[in-house]
Amino acid sequence: MKTNIRTHTRYLAILLAAALVILGFTVALADGNIDPAHQYAWNTSAGWINFKSPMSEATVYKDHLEGIIWGENIGWIRLGSHVDGGAFTYANTAADNYGVNRTPDGKLSGYAWGTNVGWINFNPPSGGVTIDPLGVFDGYAWGENVGWIKFKGSGYGVVTKFRDTVIFLPVVIHN
Repeated sequence: MKTNIRTHTRYLAILLAAALVILGFTVALADGNIDPAHQYAWNTSAGWINFKSPMSEATVYKDHLEGIIWGENIGWIRLGSHVDGGAFTYANTAADNYGVNRTPDGKLSGYAWGTNVGWINFNPPSGGVTIDPLGVFDGYAWGENVGWIKFKGSGYGVVTKFRDTVIFLPVVIHN
């Protein structure tokens, strides 16, 4: 009987260890790819908008953005309804299919949603947000209730570590 209990305890310990490894791996996969030294956008009424808060962060993919970001004066902003990673494009036609898309040349379009601020347009007339090949966000998004959100300024900005292109630098050979 003692051998049977020890065997079951051993199996339970192995199962628990495997579950912790799998859960830890899942959490590691869910981590975003925003540079911790460059994680803030700015809005005059909303304050700092954190793309890498301790509770949640943005993830840039080849064709879209995912995650939830934090505005210090406005609360949570969801970058899209999709949460599974991989290739995806938001239609932005319904409450269950909205989000920020990314074109191959780095232009962002579509909408994020914040319960306290409403829709945020990443490609408004007279604005727009881009991500350059080095991962630097630039430009302005428009929030219907907060106005312009600036992604790059003196001493702040948002940068992703995601790269989907190879950057070739010219090589100069001197004789």
